Amino acid sequence: MPLTTQDLAKYPFTKEASEHIRSLDLTLEELNAEAFGQIVDRAEDRIEEALIAGIVSPTGYVNTEAELLSFAVAIVLVASIGDTYLNRRFALAESKRAHLLFSEEQEEKLLEIARTSMQWRTGRNRRLGRETALLTIHFVDYLRNAVSFHDDYWKLVNRTAHDAQVVVNVDDLARLMSEQVRMKIEMDLQKSPKTVLEEVAPNLESHLKEIQTILAQRKEAMRAEELPKTIVADAYPPCISKIYDNLLREQHISHMGRFTLTSFLLNIGMAAEDLVKIYTSVSDFSESLTRYQIEHIAGQRGSRTKYTPPTCDSLKTHGLCPGGNEDCRRIRHPLSYYIRKAKTAKQGRD
Repeated sequence: MPLTTQDLAKYPFTKEASEHIRSLDLTLEELNAEAFGQIVDRAEDRIEEALIAGIVSPTGYVNTEAELLSFAVAIVLVASIGDTYLNRRFALAESKRAHLLFSEEQEEKLLEIARTSMQWRTGRNRRLGRETALLTIHFVDYLRNAVSFHDDYWKLVNRTAHDAQVVVNVDDLARLMSEQVRMKIEMDLQKSPKTVLEEVAPNLESHLKEIQTILAQRKEAMRAEELPKTIVADAYPPCISKIYDNLLREQHISHMGRFTLTSFLLNIGMAAEDLVKIYTSVSDFSESLTRYQIEHIAGQRGSRTKYTPPTCDSLKTHGLCPGGNEDCRRIRHPLSYYIRKAKTAKQGRD
């Protein structure tokens, strides 16, 4: 059952859709033409829906070609911004859209997409008969996608299997396929070169700036939702505690160390004025310079961008990671550590 043009618009991540897009041989410069405005607008809509709603909405496919191309343009826009959170958010939102469509798809077409586009070894569970409506998927293909699911339902020991084939129902297959979509999009975004903003066609530049604004607003809202209203000093990650202790002991702290501590404390809710007071013990303290630097990191001066602390990998590179602890192994950012530990502390009090 070959995929139709409408199918390609519904499933733009398939091998057939990619081949069709390549055959059109379009360039970014051509997308600057007014005729492609509908495509670029839909591409921006896809990304904004991902950020705001967490899912890209299926459409009526009135213009299937525009719907298909909008996915490719959205990939270019997301890759151009080069933000890890946006990459994950977009991939997840597109996979949720795919899951909705997979769940409503004809069984034969679902199997066709799994076999041809995803290269899965799928079939029908002949041992139990066609009337059972059960399908099979090779255990390697099953494990590659089910490993992301934490519910016991998906553990291989809880599944029926024979001859290296795992028995699944149609809903299971749709869920596994949507996970494959998520991983594929994330991988494609990681492989895509980060396009420099000035090199993007003018028609795309304004869309990029709008997306970046929404992305910044979304991140700020997330921090406000996740972070506790009061500062929990016991939840500081080891790196922050070490830098803070060195500061109080009037020991030398590198520029990166000061930036890390300042951006961390600002992001968890400490006021800029209180931070200025903390730095008074530094031997080279200058109130005017310190205040300016803190307010710049807080987004109150200069570019008006509020900075976040470096990632754990970056802190290790700069020699600011004291070795971490057991909790550090499960996170990649100091703020993630703080949020988790603060929540644990709150649950303990409750």
